[in-house]
Amino acid sequence: MKIQLDWLREYVEVDLSAKELGHLLTMAGLEIEAEEAVELSDGAKTEVLELNVTPNRGYCLNYFGVAREVAALIGNSFVLPDYEIELEKTWGIDLVEEELKVVNLEPALCTRYSGMVIENVKPGPSPKWLVDRLTAIGLRSVNNVVDVTNFVLMEYGQPLHAFDKDLIESSSIIVRRGKEGEAFKSIDGSDLKLDQDNLVIADANKVVALAGIMGGANSQVSESTRHIILESASFDPAMVRKGSKKYGLRSDSSIRFERGVDIHGVISAQARAALLIIELAGGKIRKGRIDVHPTPLPNKKISLRLSRLNKVLGCNFSAHQVEDYLFRLSLKVSTSNNGDNFDVEIPSFRPFLTREIDLIEEVARLSGFDKIIETSPSARINPARFTPKQSAASKIKSILSSMGFSEVITYSFIDSVGAKDFQLAFSTVTETDPILLNNPISVDMGFMRPSLLPGLVQSAIRNFSKGQKHVRVFEFGNIFMHGKQGEREEKIVISAFIAGVYENNVWKQTGESYDYFDLKGVLDSLCKYLKLNLIEQPELKRPFMLKGKSVELTLGGQSCGYLGELTPSIIRQYQLPRHCIVFELDFERVIKVLPKQFRFSPLPKFPETYRDISILIDKPVTSGEVIDRINQAGGSLLKKIELYDYFEGKKIQEGKKSLTYALTFQSNDRTLSDEEVNPVFEKIVKNLSNHLGAVLRE
Repeated sequence: MKIQLDWLREYVEVDLSAKELGHLLTMAGLEIEAEEAVELSDGAKTEVLELNVTPNRGYCLNYFGVAREVAALIGNSFVLPDYEIELEKTWGIDLVEEELKVVNLEPALCTRYSGMVIENVKPGPSPKWLVDRLTAIGLRSVNNVVDVTNFVLMEYGQPLHAFDKDLIESSSIIVRRGKEGEAFKSIDGSDLKLDQDNLVIADANKVVALAGIMGGANSQVSESTRHIILESASFDPAMVRKGSKKYGLRSDSSIRFERGVDIHGVISAQARAALLIIELAGGKIRKGRIDVHPTPLPNKKISLRLSRLNKVLGCNFSAHQVEDYLFRLSLKVSTSNNGDNFDVEIPSFRPFLTREIDLIEEVARLSGFDKIIETSPSARINPARFTPKQSAASKIKSILSSMGFSEVITYSFIDSVGAKDFQLAFSTVTETDPILLNNPISVDMGFMRPSLLPGLVQSAIRNFSKGQKHVRVFEFGNIFMHGKQGEREEKIVISAFIAGVYENNVWKQTGESYDYFDLKGVLDSLCKYLKLNLIEQPELKRPFMLKGKSVELTLGGQSCGYLGELTPSIIRQYQLPRHCIVFELDFERVIKVLPKQFRFSPLPKFPETYRDISILIDKPVTSGEVIDRINQAGGSLLKKIELYDYFEGKKIQEGKKSLTYALTFQSNDRTLSDEEVNPVFEKIVKNLSNHLGAVLRE
């Protein structure tokens, strides 16, 4: 919005330079983008300020609005001119209803429409003062009638339009929606094809204007025009914005309608324009106006608390100061509660004042944003506290990431094949189908996942297809299944997947595939960090897990997941590498048994004593069972058990395997001797022999 200072001073007395006025307006929320000197037709220079008007301050897109702001800021008075009485004195005796009919078919989109008829006008050049006013703010002079509508637009912020009445069929104005494919040529020469999303002004046969945006070339005022219809209206901001964007038509009218116009200014601006037209172009105004105003609304009222205002602004305004500031802005104020609260009536030209905080901003503006003292926040900042579940999830992700795993996030929706293959991952109901979606987004996403493995498998497939030699991924997410009573259940689980060959490593044989023990080592490290005591049991119920190379995991006697290798049939079905090792844990079950508090144990003062035990044992016996038996016999002196060698082959008796463990013995109060350790070791050997049939390997 460009403001010529000489023009502004016609409405408010202001004895400030352009720079001073610019600073004053900027500190009140009306930022000055530019200051320039514009040369007029006679060579004289005039000062012009360009305002950056924010969307909530559309009332400042006109001189009266800016003058009202300036008057409020400097404490001067501002009175909006009233031209209605003078207009009635100039009316002729012939009624406007005889020459104009207005039909509003869209009252929700056109909240007010006013039409007047001015006869026997003589369009021609505008006087110098009017041309200079328009030139100063970058507008081109067209003729005295059109220039008046532009001048009043800038005065009031109320768009107006003048139609050549002789080009309006049947002297009828119809506010309606456009018709599909309806042709319209605007004043700027644009040929448009309209549709029902557009609001138009039409006569009996054709569209004569795109409502709120631009008039049509088929009804514009020219030198041959003798009678005009002067339109002033209020259109829906959203509808105007939509049409302006759709057709790329940006006008001074559309800019103001988009930000809302004063519903009462429709009449006063029209009166001002009619008087100027007969002054500059002659003619006679028919008596009265067609004013279609379907639903007049009362002014809004907002309550303002003095205590709230001072708290938000960090100031100490008195009730008298606040009341004075609001009064300067032409707001009607009444006090209550001993002057500490205010009831504020919002005028129609400020439609965006809707909340208490808006009024607080108005007081801050008038006081000056630069006068608010900067202070540090007085509130205490409390650190974020994580729940045990959040902390455990973060720890697990961190551990797996540090061990070379990449976290993936996959869809909760999977195809029917994956849902059926992994249905029994956690479900105990074998005869129930997976959960089917009623309205899937695609054929491949029609079921809720009963396990995270389908997503991890698909992620692995994509990685291997891109040339990756190995994949180590994990996911934290929700699974969905049927419970024992047929109800639907949802669990949070953590799942990991490894497959492929070892990366280049001096400690591993090149080309060797990952195996069960690689992922078991990862799981052991995870349990060690979280202080979990996972017990391994033979895996029997999951058909996608390879028997003999898979175990069920339990915590506190309850199943909480599984670990092992996928079956060859699953590997062939999904075209995966030969060995694919996975584990899944019920995270909610893990959370329940996590230690509530960790206690520090001092380092032992006495050295450790070591023994190795190598045994031959039946292949079906798991290492977990062996460790349990060793723990039972080892007593308090046995501190640690580690499996460090596993062997099967031709040198071993058929049906047997070799397991070698490192045992660590230690006492908290003395150095252990062989005489103390040997009996314990012999007890361990005997226990393994009696219960598991183990034999010491020589």
